[in-house]
Amino acid sequence: MNIIIRKWKYFLLALVLVMGFWLRSNNLYTWPRLGATFDEYAWTWLGISILQNHIPTSWSPHPEYTKAKDIIYQKTHFRLVTPYLEHPPLFGLIAGEYALLSGVKDMFHVDLQHIRGLAVLLGVFSVFMVFLFTKELYGENVGLLASFLYAIIPSIAIGSRLVENENFFIPFFLLALFFTSRYLRTKRNVFYIVTIIICGLLTLAKVPWATATIAIFLILLSQKMYKRAFLFVLGVLPIFGLFFVWGLYWDSHLFFSLWSLQLNRYDIAFNSVYALFTYPVLTDREFLDGWIYFGWFAIFLLVAKDFKKHIFIVLPFLAYFLVYVYAIPNELGHGWYRYPFYPFFVIAIALFVKEYFNKNYLLTFFFLLLTGLSMLGQSWTQAFGFSFMVFRFFLGLYGITLLPLFFPKTQKLSHAISYISLLSIFLLTIWSVFGYNEQ
Repeated sequence: MNIIIRKWKYFLLALVLVMGFWLRSNNLYTWPRLGATFDEYAWTWLGISILQNHIPTSWSPHPEYTKAKDIIYQKTHFRLVTPYLEHPPLFGLIAGEYALLSGVKDMFHVDLQHIRGLAVLLGVFSVFMVFLFTKELYGENVGLLASFLYAIIPSIAIGSRLVENENFFIPFFLLALFFTSRYLRTKRNVFYIVTIIICGLLTLAKVPWATATIAIFLILLSQKMYKRAFLFVLGVLPIFGLFFVWGLYWDSHLFFSLWSLQLNRYDIAFNSVYALFTYPVLTDREFLDGWIYFGWFAIFLLVAKDFKKHIFIVLPFLAYFLVYVYAIPNELGHGWYRYPFYPFFVIAIALFVKEYFNKNYLLTFFFLLLTGLSMLGQSWTQAFGFSFMVFRFFLGLYGITLLPLFFPKTQKLSHAISYISLLSIFLLTIWSVFGYNEQ
């Protein structure tokens, strides 16, 4: 019987991965549109230039670069700079190698059709890592639900189509956390060493990905493994130091000028945090996604209920939040900076469904209201226009789930309506992804 159940769960996981691939592949080269962010070209050009010409070259607007050339490519102005040193080269090398393997001849034959397949692969890998990491912490059932949510939520599925460094960071951050959990459970040093290597390599993809090192450092401290925590950081630093070797080799003055720019280019203020709630953005366009809003609530619920029990969710989330506030404040049209929050949101929501759905009627209603009405707006309303009748029908349907607060004998009706509502929200969520456009 256990073998049958396990095989059934593997089958469900396969379906989730197929769903994740399907939703990310749909309209892959259309939405987000070309130019939603030309970071996709920046990373790819960086890798191709290193692989073919052995000199880091990409586009950048920063005046610190003196060797620059203005070009028009695909009817868009770019300022090509050499050597490009504002980011480490690892993710660029991966993006560039993928483009070359996909048939791109050189930097000026890049298009979305030859690069976004990498984003889909990373997106499906992230869906799998959400399952693996959540299963490690909370079991297969919660893992399956969390991975399913990560596969279908619009902000995640659509954002996963972009060749952005954040979409590379997410699965490997989760992989590092997975190995950390395994290390704490088994005390096998191989997991500890592999985690150091992963975290070190992440800093060679983008400097803010030191988030992974900070998160695992905090987790080890929380377990009172003080020596191991500091040795972990000392193990990552030499790998991160390779970025400085890279920068000093090409142009030390430019390298440190760019560091100074990156550390001082933003006005740090509370509006960067405030915008997370008031400016719902997917890429460079506003997109109201109730799943993301409820994710914030679910995270806070974990903190309030049992911080120590959920340190593998709360501390990594907190680590990225601190890095976000310190180094990645509100910048209009840069929705991908928020993507690393999302795995922890979906895990927290999956735990909410397990622990509160149909058990706390007020929270169940709040969950249905926030996710359901927003997905209704992104699917039905986008396709057919707003309808008071449809809106009030769903509002009334969700309201039935509150009846047991006043009439205890209505529990069975409330539970049935809750599950029907949840299923309908899943369908509306999938519809929202298929119907997404930026017209």
